[in-house]
Amino acid sequence: MTSQNTTVDLQHTAAANLDLMPFVNALLRAKWLLLIAFIAGASLAAWLSFTTPYTYVAGAKVSIVDIEDPGGVSPDDRRASEVLTLVEHGFVMGTTRDNYSEVMMARLRSRSFTLHFLETHNIYRHFYPAKWSEETQSWEEGFTPDVGESFTRFRDEIRMITVDEETDIVTVSMRWPEPTVPRDWANLYVQTFNEYMRNRTQEEVLRKQAFLEDTLRKSDVVEIQKSIYRLIEAQTAIMMLANAREEYVLEIIDPAARPYRSVNMSRKKKVLVGGIVALMLTMFAVLGVTLLMQLWASFQSARALHLQHNSTTDFS
Repeated sequence: MTSQNTTVDLQHTAAANLDLMPFVNALLRAKWLLLIAFIAGASLAAWLSFTTPYTYVAGAKVSIVDIEDPGGVSPDDRRASEVLTLVEHGFVMGTTRDNYSEVMMARLRSRSFTLHFLETHNIYRHFYPAKWSEETQSWEEGFTPDVGESFTRFRDEIRMITVDEETDIVTVSMRWPEPTVPRDWANLYVQTFNEYMRNRTQEEVLRKQAFLEDTLRKSDVVEIQKSIYRLIEAQTAIMMLANAREEYVLEIIDPAARPYRSVNMSRKKKVLVGGIVALMLTMFAVLGVTLLMQLWASFQSARALHLQHNSTTDFS
């Protein structure tokens, strides 16, 4: 009976020592510490917000123009022999394929076109402003921009290309601390890609036409000559299509506009969040220390009662 009463007393003592008043009193005693923590956290957040520039994002929405019948010559129009038809198919349909959209997306993100864009519009000067002279429009003597570093920074930190899976709409976005720069870069990126692909198509057509004309001069077979004429006609139509259509590969649906709000959290919110986070961390620290002290006191009290009970039992 005495042992049961002692156990109940120990549990009651531990529960009594773990009430909420010690925690409330600890927070009240640490009110100045909490205030200092709030001010320190807000000050640190303010310093970080003022040293970190705002970031603006602008994007252009485009659609990939699919070429279903390049040159107006269908490969299924089998007017020549089987072998010649396969040749026509290779020449005419070489400009398009089943995964045409995926190929265009890969070229849009490709290293070759990205470097072409950086070089064409001299984007390097924005990466190394201290080394670029606006007066002479040239680099400092002996300085050469790091192409690899610039490409990596542009790919990972600035350019963003996303595709809507439902509509297949492509968004070409740019990120930069100045609001007008990402707008200009996004629009230029789309325009430059259209010109890049147009020039690529023109070079390919000229190369094919030169080969066909050379083959035509060497051939005396009428069927081969007819097939070559059809191929030359198709290549001429492809060239006309490339020159006539301004938005050759990417059709602009919504051009990029100047962003008026940054993607960063406002400075006021940063200061408030910084102060609250510092305050909460300090409160948790105070409550944690108080809890440990309460547990230690309860342990010492229970141990003392246990020793007293043992000594009483031995005396009896």
